[in-house]
Amino acid sequence: MASRAWSTIKRFGLITIIMVCTAGYPSHPVKAESSGTCQSAYGQSPASIPEWLQPAQEGMDLSTSYRYDLLSGSLLSTKLVDGSSCPSGGLNPDGSPNACGVEVSRNQTIAWQNRYDAVILTAAQANDLPPKVLKAVIGVESQFWPAANWIRGEIGLGQMTEFGADLVLSWRTAYFQGICRQAFGSAGCSTGYRFLDLSTQRLLRGLVLKEIDATCATCSGGVDIEKGGQAVEVLAETLNASCSQSAHVVRLATGLTPSSLMSYEDFWRLALANYHAGAGCTYQAIRRVGTPSSWNSIAANFSIGCSSGSEYIRRIEEQIKP
Repeated sequence: MASRAWSTIKRFGLITIIMVCTAGYPSHPVKAESSGTCQSAYGQSPASIPEWLQPAQEGMDLSTSYRYDLLSGSLLSTKLVDGSSCPSGGLNPDGSPNACGVEVSRNQTIAWQNRYDAVILTAAQANDLPPKVLKAVIGVESQFWPAANWIRGEIGLGQMTEFGADLVLSWRTAYFQGICRQAFGSAGCSTGYRFLDLSTQRLLRGLVLKEIDATCATCSGGVDIEKGGQAVEVLAETLNASCSQSAHVVRLATGLTPSSLMSYEDFWRLALANYHAGAGCTYQAIRRVGTPSSWNSIAANFSIGCSSGSEYIRRIEEQIKP
């Protein structure tokens, strides 16, 4: 999620936050080209693209059939799946499905994890992103259950947080303009996000989260399926934002472009870790390495507070390459 682990940035102090996140906002933001934002951020067109990073193609099959206990538990607890034939309605005391609950919810769990495939494919095409990565991030973050958890501050299929909203507003100018105009009209949005006062920035972050909140008291299961799809589109924007920010972090830490240091695959791993753990974590890890030549060298240098960044990539890759 962009990013639960952002809270770890505080451990590096305000200097790192300002240097990486505020001063890091480029005077000339990376623009999407025909090759896409992430390839442009990488610094060159990769000589070859591995299967898991292949771009979206019409009719691409994204279907999966994973066991997702969080999703199964949600389907049972909201009565979208009838667990009355199981002990305790198919649920353990902690809300997870028991063995019977897993079995009776199996078909609906498979249907739900493929419910947004068309939206994922469309968002991937519109944002020049690999759809398998986009779907894998959702699988790891929310297991395709679109409801919001406002207590934890994690909203939508991508489990967006306020820090994730800050990321997408900072690095995706067109998206920022769209959100800003909702609040202030075109006349009030001539200034870039980073130059707005803190209260205005917070208001805009709140609008981002509200836009993807699929909670619906009058809907079946308490979630608005259609609005859940909006979170996919925002997640796609945020992954592109993370590619742009990751490239900037690499340049800030090393003075070099990502393509001169690592493979395109490893740049994507870095961008996904950046989405999850935040720029403070990725910057510090790269600085410890000096001139990283691979994702493994960066992952090995995450601090204890940022170690979830490397675990996050392992979980993403399990979704794509089981």
